[in-house]
Amino acid sequence: MHRRSFDRTAGDPYDVSRRQILAMGALPVFSLIASTFTEASNAECDFPVRDGIPRLDYHVHIGDGITVEQAVRVAGERGTKFGLLQHAGTKGHGYAVSDDAELSDWLRSLDGLPVFKGIEGEGVDWMSAFSKKAIATLDYVQADPFAVPDKSGAPMQIWRPEFRPADVQEFMDRYVDYHLLLITTHPIDILAVPTVLPDVLRPDYERLWTGQRIRTIVDALLKFSVALEIDSRFRVPSFRFLEVAKSAGVKFAFGSNYQNAVRLGDISYGIEMFKRLRLSSNQMFCPAAPGRKPIERR
Repeated sequence: MHRRSFDRTAGDPYDVSRRQILAMGALPVFSLIASTFTEASNAECDFPVRDGIPRLDYHVHIGDGITVEQAVRVAGERGTKFGLLQHAGTKGHGYAVSDDAELSDWLRSLDGLPVFKGIEGEGVDWMSAFSKKAIATLDYVQADPFAVPDKSGAPMQIWRPEFRPADVQEFMDRYVDYHLLLITTHPIDILAVPTVLPDVLRPDYERLWTGQRIRTIVDALLKFSVALEIDSRFRVPSFRFLEVAKSAGVKFAFGSNYQNAVRLGDISYGIEMFKRLRLSSNQMFCPAAPGRKPIERR
C-alpha cells in the first residue's frame, strides 16, 4: 500500500451508475513456505494450517528495505506462506514492474521459492502495460482503492493525514463506486485494504459504511469472484462488514501490509477475525488454476 505518484487525464471516470457497473457481467478487460505442520492443508492449494487457522499473508511488498530473501526467511520463522508483490502499472510512474519483460524478471526472481507470486495493480490503466498472457502467469493480482479519483480524475490521496473531503457523503458515494470499478472491470483476485477511510473519517466508520454500501460491495465481490482482504495494518474491514461478506459466501485473504521488517507477516487482525467469524480454511482465497484466472475468464 506504499503510495506512488499518479497521473490521470482529465475527466470524471464515474459517469456510470452502480447498477450499470454491476450489470456489466464478465467483460474483456483489455484487447511454502513448505509447511512444517502435519495438520491438514487447504485441499485446493498448498498453505500451512496451524490450530485450525491458515497461515497465509498475501500482502507482502518487496522493496523499501524488504528483500525476497528476507521475506522468505521471515515466512519460515513464522510458519506462514507469503504472497510476494511488486507495484505494477504503466511506465513513467516509478513502478517496479511496467511491462511484460519486467513482469517476467519479477517472476523469475521467485522461481523455486515457496511463495505465491503476485502484483498490485496501480491506477485505473495498469492493465494496458501488460499482455493477457503475461498476467495469466501470476498466481494472483490485487488492487486497492486508495487512489480514488476526484471529479477531475486526479487521485484524492486519501492516505495523507491532512486529507479532508469537502462533502463526506459525496466522497463516500464516489469511494463505493471506485471499489466497484476495481472489482468489476479489473482482472483482480483480491480487493486489498478495502473500506479503509481517511484519518479524519475513521471515527465514523460504522456510520458511514451503511448496510446498503456494504451490501453493494459484497454483491459485486460475490458476482465477480473477488476475494476480500482482511488487512491487519489498517484493521479493515470491520467485523460487521465481514459478517455480511461471510453470509454471502465471499472468500477472504489475510494481508499484513506492513512495510517494515518488525511487522512483516503480522496477520494478527486477520486471525482475530477468522476466529470471531468462525471461518474455515475453505473460505480462504486460493489462487486459481491455469485457465481459471480472472484475466482468462472475464
